[in-house]
Amino acid sequence: MTWSFLTPESHLLLTMSVVVFLGALAVVVPTIVALRRRTSTDALVWADQVRRDPAAAWAVDRVLRGIEASCAGAGVLFPGAVRITIGQTVRIDVASPTIAPPAPWTATPDGRTWSAPMWALQAVPLVGGAPVEFATAVPVGTREDETVVVDLRRVRGIVALRGEGAARAALLVRVVEQFTAAPWAAGTTVLEVGSPVGVGTAVTVHEAIAAVTADATPGLLVVSRVPAGADGRELARLLERPGGRWACIAAAPDPLARWTIAVRRDGTHVSDELGTLQWAALGRSVPVDPAGPVDGQVPADAREQT
Repeated sequence: MTWSFLTPESHLLLTMSVVVFLGALAVVVPTIVALRRRTSTDALVWADQVRRDPAAAWAVDRVLRGIEASCAGAGVLFPGAVRITIGQTVRIDVASPTIAPPAPWTATPDGRTWSAPMWALQAVPLVGGAPVEFATAVPVGTREDETVVVDLRRVRGIVALRGEGAARAALLVRVVEQFTAAPWAAGTTVLEVGSPVGVGTAVTVHEAIAAVTADATPGLLVVSRVPAGADGRELARLLERPGGRWACIAAAPDPLARWTIAVRRDGTHVSDELGTLQWAALGRSVPVDPAGPVDGQVPADAREQT
């Protein structure tokens, strides 16, 4: 049939063609948008290709050394830090309220937070070697242009992760990798029960509890899940001791946990204590092969050895 404006059949054919075309667009365009949006917001797709800048660890190390040196120079006993936020201003949420910090720090009226401009802290002369005070401190994420560091032993309890297994594994491996590379944590022992990461030394539950009990060196214990029964309660009790040098992260949620962090596929994690942070900004020590799988799953039913 020859198409013509004068024939009704031509009008019908044109109308049907337009309807089919618009219908195809209605299906294809949202699909493309959804796929692109999923790729951009699913950090598990791309986060392992982000290499950690070696200079970042030394920048954090310089801040930690500056904190220690400012207190040593003024003869002030540092009260410990639960959280340190590093940006143009450095803020410390101290473990024990102190209203009279040394220069260049100023304290909030309740003494719970110290702050100092980065430039002022950089001017503090350094003393001694690596700051042993921060042997269990680790960057856990970023917020805008700031890096958030948590001294895990100062939590005085188990830090547990919840959320999809692959997202939990992604955060956990980044935290443990930093312990193995951070200059301020060179003497920190990393033990694993259940091999949730495969970076630390594998031990049994009883061996892990013995190490935490002895408290001979600073250490990080990583468990696939909090041990059941009396072992779990004993571990929680040991971590609550004042002055203890061990910290513990569990790859699964548990009622015994002091903190619980919800880890998301979009590259963020959320908790009452830290708010929302970006874990995807914590680059891997060695990026994985783009053709390989994304972060491995935390074992769904990992069994602790006893």
